[in-house]
Amino acid sequence: MEEEYDGLDEYIDVLINEERTKLIQGDIGLSTCQFFKEDGKGGVTPFASGVMVELGPSSYILTASHVIEDWSNASKLFVPLADTHVSVVGHAYGTTMDKENKYDIAYIKLTPELARLLRYTYRFMPIHKMLHHWKSLLEPNYCIFGYPVINQKKVDGAVKTFGSAYFSLPCQDKVFEYYGLNPLAHYAFEFQGKAVNIQSNKVEKIKTEHYGLSGCGVWYVDIEFKHNKFKSSAQLIGIMMEFRKGKYECLIGNRMEIILATIEKNEGIKIKRTI
Repeated sequence: MEEEYDGLDEYIDVLINEERTKLIQGDIGLSTCQFFKEDGKGGVTPFASGVMVELGPSSYILTASHVIEDWSNASKLFVPLADTHVSVVGHAYGTTMDKENKYDIAYIKLTPELARLLRYTYRFMPIHKMLHHWKSLLEPNYCIFGYPVINQKKVDGAVKTFGSAYFSLPCQDKVFEYYGLNPLAHYAFEFQGKAVNIQSNKVEKIKTEHYGLSGCGVWYVDIEFKHNKFKSSAQLIGIMMEFRKGKYECLIGNRMEIILATIEKNEGIKIKRTI
């Protein structure tokens, strides 16, 4: 009997991981972009991450402020498009990282021409797929998906990059207190130990390589069993800004509430919340 339950648990885990994979290949992956910068040799090199969103009539890439701090005509940022890379064009705003509030928020408001071009490859998340609430749930339903710079491999002689998804638990209150974080403005997630590889369904040690994750999305993943089948959805809840390594290893991000308020203030618009 115990073996039957173990087999059932394993089967359920497989089905849940299949739903996670669908989300990563769907909304989460298609709305996440990798930033590249010039390598000084006529090419580009992986740099950071961002999330494409749609707010009213305008299209944006959300990221972290330190990702765009050197962005200029002389120091361009690029995103992949088909078999090439296109220069990011638009106007940007980034907060000044201050020790008191620990805000590291940035957005790029894309030109309509670039936004239309990117829609052939990417998916811009609408406001109804963003979750803005004040409560963190102590469940492993949080996904951080981005592009660590270490994720590279050669395919047919060309270097290809790929993303990584981390399903993690929120850190406890003592971590927020230790690092001086505000739970109404920040998220903090455990980034150590072992996790399930959703492709192999095996428990593996997490590679705590965080470079390149800056600016990637934090997602709340909801998987429920309804009408004899699993149903899943993902809501964008924040943007990652930094990694802390020391007493507590964790990924830290700003919450969507703060990010949306920043856009409203600087763009002079009112974003209608749906959740």
